[in-house]
Amino acid sequence: MFEPDEYIFTKLAYYFKRKKKEKEQAISNAVNLIDIKPRLLILARAITGESIEIYEAEREGGYKNDNFFLPTRFVEFSSIEENISFYTFRVLYLSVQKNLDLNWNDNKEHELLESQQKAEETSKLVLDSLFEQFPISEKYHNKFIQFFSEKHKNNNLRDFSLIYGKWMRNNPEENYEDTLQNFTEKVKKVDEEKPKTILKSNAVEEIISVQVDIKQQEDAVLQHQFEKVETAEEFGGNFRDFDGEDELEDHSNALEDINMKYTVRVDDTVHSVYQADFIENTTVSESAEIDSKGYHIKYDEWDYKTRAYKPDFCKVYPKTLLKNDVNYYKKTLNDNRTTLAGLRKMLTTVNNKFQQQRRQPQGEEFDIDAITDLFVDVHSGHTPSEKIYISKRKKEKDLSILLLLDASLSSDGYAAGNRVIDVEKQVSILFGEILEDFNIDFSIDCFYSKTRNHSSYITIKDFDEDWQKAKFKVGAVEPSGYTRIGSALRHSGAMLDKRDTKNKWVVLISDGKPNDYDKYEGKYGVNDVKQALRELNERNINSYALAIEAQAKYYLPQMFGQNHYQILTTPVELLKSLVHLYEKIKHKS
Repeated sequence: MFEPDEYIFTKLAYYFKRKKKEKEQAISNAVNLIDIKPRLLILARAITGESIEIYEAEREGGYKNDNFFLPTRFVEFSSIEENISFYTFRVLYLSVQKNLDLNWNDNKEHELLESQQKAEETSKLVLDSLFEQFPISEKYHNKFIQFFSEKHKNNNLRDFSLIYGKWMRNNPEENYEDTLQNFTEKVKKVDEEKPKTILKSNAVEEIISVQVDIKQQEDAVLQHQFEKVETAEEFGGNFRDFDGEDELEDHSNALEDINMKYTVRVDDTVHSVYQADFIENTTVSESAEIDSKGYHIKYDEWDYKTRAYKPDFCKVYPKTLLKNDVNYYKKTLNDNRTTLAGLRKMLTTVNNKFQQQRRQPQGEEFDIDAITDLFVDVHSGHTPSEKIYISKRKKEKDLSILLLLDASLSSDGYAAGNRVIDVEKQVSILFGEILEDFNIDFSIDCFYSKTRNHSSYITIKDFDEDWQKAKFKVGAVEPSGYTRIGSALRHSGAMLDKRDTKNKWVVLISDGKPNDYDKYEGKYGVNDVKQALRELNERNINSYALAIEAQAKYYLPQMFGQNHYQILTTPVELLKSLVHLYEKIKHKS
């Protein structure tokens, strides 16, 4: 509990900080990185030829591997156009800098001032190439130099770091070869508690994840520290006990000033989320091999650096969902009655269209194309074909569809005000109703993971299972664990291999962002998913991804390629996209 004077001080400090934020947000000429990120990405990828990603920087930013870091917002100039030109220049500059490979390429720690100085010292090399390739950039550069020189002339400072950025360290993962070992059996269990509080953190450029040291945590002695009223300290190597209290919102004011460089990976349930958007968490180690109990199947995993498989690297535990949630099914149908009727009508039209068999010897109506060919044959002296009818007899079904739901904790978040896991479940129920009407062979599965040693693959409705019984199980699915997509896709392929149909599809419904407790993030995870999709394609198994996540457009194309995914923002769009997907599937039939 705060003392009265502490309470008053805290409230006043929070009030003035909030007012300052509101004033900054009201600046009319401000340009936010998130608003122009798509066009900057296109520019960066076109110049470098690499799959560049763009993230918010703590200040001036720079580049690291295939990631560009830029200021969260820019308000220095008097017009929006001028502030946009700053971002454009920085992307051009970073692209050329990357192509020249001017960056730290060692595993040493470098001070911020040293990195800024190095960036400015090598700026002439970058600028010479930049001006030659993009002459307009010289005009921008001269304008920026003049502006920042005048800005700092009164205090005799010469700070051009916002123009040239700083050098960052490439390939940090080579220094982290240890394996994770001291985690407990909790990694195999479903989390009973879910995050209650989610806050967006400040920009972070590098995260070093440290695994919790159980012994040090148990041996930790009580330390009394005299601090300011509202503070939060960075990790300094000393582990403390985790009491499980959700006090994130209470300390949000102090967290705004903290540097999120270090995180501690634990196997305890999270009670609140301080969210930072950072894909290249490459300092995470692989988990050590552990003895496994229970039936499991081993799958290879692709290592893009060695361009080779890690044989029998992942253990997938197939399970069957036994729980029912009848009320969830009934509520879904009741809430989406109109949507289901419209969906059924649209998909029935698509289905009937592809059930028509052309050039038949008898049928309900004439085939115009066949009639045209008949007249050509008659006038050219050839014997015409008598197959000039369209038959509406239903074709024998030769199609299997596997709906694969991402049941990781990321699906416990919200997109456009809708809980992602609920959208996944509702779509599965509605699509399942349609597929059952059309007598199509389909399965609904879900997955989550807790390290490479324990990936759970849960069958909700098996191919040969009666939908009238399985439909009540969909609502019982709850989020848990992480998102090791590659092993889940490989197991889905194994399930489809057992079907004797010719046209096979895996439809992944996920945010598409691979991650796990151990090393499965950034390039490593993305490339493993790409390789798993290649394996499916080689076995004539088609794949498609649906995602309700605005940020998915930046990484989903890297894995699935063009025309094999859709990115949506609302459940309504997701349902409409099923019509497009179903038509695509029927075209392949």
